[in-house]
Amino acid sequence: MFCFRKIAFVYLAALLCTLGATSFAADEVVNGYLLDVACSGRRMQKPGPPASHSRGCLQVPECSNSGYGILTAEKRFIRFDEQGNEKVRKLLAETSRQSDFKIAVTGTMDGDRLKVSKIELQ
Repeated sequence: MFCFRKIAFVYLAALLCTLGATSFAADEVVNGYLLDVACSGRRMQKPGPPASHSRGCLQVPECSNSGYGILTAEKRFIRFDEQGNEKVRKLLAETSRQSDFKIAVTGTMDGDRLKVSKIELQ
């Protein structure tokens, strides 16, 4: 019985340490251009920033339904989580900007996606 309690305690302690480390992960700010996933591959191949990517394209159902992400200056595309996608849809509905969607995104990485807490137009 003692051995089982000791093993259970060790596993519980390890789990709590893991949860504590991930729950206190600091937000990071990523700068770049807003892109939809459907257009990201093609836009990443073009030289220069995707400043001409239009609001209309970002809102087309095919593009909107594919989700969104940010293209960094290093040509790295980081997808957003579903909350981030909803924040983008709201931002696009509220802005009058038609192109040049340079953004700053605050959030934490969760696997290969950015868990978005805030998006700001630059």
